Amino acid sequence: MLSPNYNIQCFLALSAIQGVGYETLRSIAEKQIPFSDIVDLNSSKEAADVLRSNGARIATESVSDWASIRERILTRSRKLLSDLNEAQVQVIDRSHPMFPKSLLDLSDAPHWLFVQGSLSVLSEPSIAVVGTRSPSDKGLWVTEYVGLCLNYWGCPTVSGLALGIDQKIHVASIEANLPTIAVLGTGIFSDYPKNASELRRNIVRNGGAIITEYLPNETYSAKNFVRRNRLQAALAKVLIPTEWAAKSGTAHTVQYAKKLKRAIATLSVYSPGGGLTPPSITAPNFCEFAIPGEEEKFREFVREALQKRNIEEPIQQNLFEGI
Repeated sequence: MLSPNYNIQCFLALSAIQGVGYETLRSIAEKQIPFSDIVDLNSSKEAADVLRSNGARIATESVSDWASIRERILTRSRKLLSDLNEAQVQVIDRSHPMFPKSLLDLSDAPHWLFVQGSLSVLSEPSIAVVGTRSPSDKGLWVTEYVGLCLNYWGCPTVSGLALGIDQKIHVASIEANLPTIAVLGTGIFSDYPKNASELRRNIVRNGGAIITEYLPNETYSAKNFVRRNRLQAALAKVLIPTEWAAKSGTAHTVQYAKKLKRAIATLSVYSPGGGLTPPSITAPNFCEFAIPGEEEKFREFVREALQKRNIEEPIQQNLFEGI
């Protein structure tokens, strides 16, 4: 049986080939092909065929000397692993004992995660708080109120590190001395958003985590951010979108939460339908609360949601273990 570390090394090695990216590697993982099986092939044609059949944009000629290419990409992967270790980033797959089981509720669960910071926090009952990058004063006030409730619940938060609501709740968690999890829509080494470096360091120092499924230097794209939102919804027991539009990234997170049967709570200021969220949420585990007036009901709704179990967890194949 091959070492899981070697399979992770092969995973990173294949990512070093021009034309091989996240989608190709995910396709290989979906077919339960160990990455080491591809790296250890002796035939250049076989290597090119299996990569192309999984979406890689390469020609057979570009991998004509597979033995030499294998040596180069394994050297690059060792350097990348060294860089990840220096940044205290771990790469875990679905079979890792610390892989968050809540993510397996997704029909398209990630096959791997890059994690900077705490692994254990990923499996704690948590609250996802998300919203617009351009919040109103009322939206900021509502988010601050949620932040003030965190000590009552005493649990980690989940958000996306974006400007506006996301960063507001990350900071509120740190101020409450509670861990917070930032789910990236980029690679772990991508400097996005530009102003977040100090916040990222504080998240890790405070016992939280920065996580992503994207390759270390992968930049942002609209598609990546939409897919990122499913991880936020799956990690948390309850979702609190504090201010958002009907067509937005937050709307995608709400839809994922509904599909996963997560609890959803929204807050309206002064009266129901206070204008911070679209009025179209219909889900059996959704509640809107007026603030002021229903603070206690809101806190209890979230507390009870944190205590509920997620839907049944499926058994998953270890993709980094040799077969």
